[in-house]
Amino acid sequence: MLKKLFSACAVLSTILFTTGAHAAALSVSGSTTVAGAILLPMQDEIESAAGVDLNIVANGSSRGMNDLANGRSQMAMISAPLDVTIAKIETKAPGSLAGMDLQGHQIGETRVSFVVHPSNSVTSMTLDDVAAVLSGQITNWSELGGADMPIVIVAETSGGGVRTLVESRLIGGEALAGTVREFPNATQVPVVASQMPQAFGLAPSKAIAGTSAKAVSTGEDIVQPLILVTNGVPSPDAQAVIDASMAAGS
Repeated sequence: MLKKLFSACAVLSTILFTTGAHAAALSVSGSTTVAGAILLPMQDEIESAAGVDLNIVANGSSRGMNDLANGRSQMAMISAPLDVTIAKIETKAPGSLAGMDLQGHQIGETRVSFVVHPSNSVTSMTLDDVAAVLSGQITNWSELGGADMPIVIVAETSGGGVRTLVESRLIGGEALAGTVREFPNATQVPVVASQMPQAFGLAPSKAIAGTSAKAVSTGEDIVQPLILVTNGVPSPDAQAVIDASMAAGS
């Protein structure tokens, strides 16, 4: 009887030891663009290479930075340059990132696309045209050679990576003007644009696939960096995830 009990305890100890040796877990939250382009589709590959289990929450760049600041995640995902992202957050919530040693680690890049309904006859615009739409100077598609109907800007909520980058690059960091429809995530924009004839959407290029939305040619790309942010020097686990993500995103 004692022999059987000892044997059972040995098996239990082995199970507990094995469980304790399981890969470390690391939480990452933020940009839906970073999550959708790299972390989610390549999660198994990244976890295997890094030896780390990932808890990924795609809730937008600003929310990800807020999670990092409040200790709810170990890394944030953003899809605009770190300095631009910080400036946008500080404008909305002064001091919310005070005392942090924020460090950005670029793991890849994508392109911003400006998308319209498939029936829209406008196929090309200059970046000056885009800026005029975003600043409210052009408000009707007829001004761009299209149908006589109002332009409705479709974008993620303020603070999202795509919107922050476009506002910074094209309209001096000012907020979008004119008629704007906002949605929680930039990846929703092409879906909405494919259903709204008046739409002019700001979206990550990889989010267009699987929708009928049409990208307008601008003749010049707006490159969108895909970045993981840490507070201070990355821990060994975080650095392993950064390295694995960079390899996956290349």
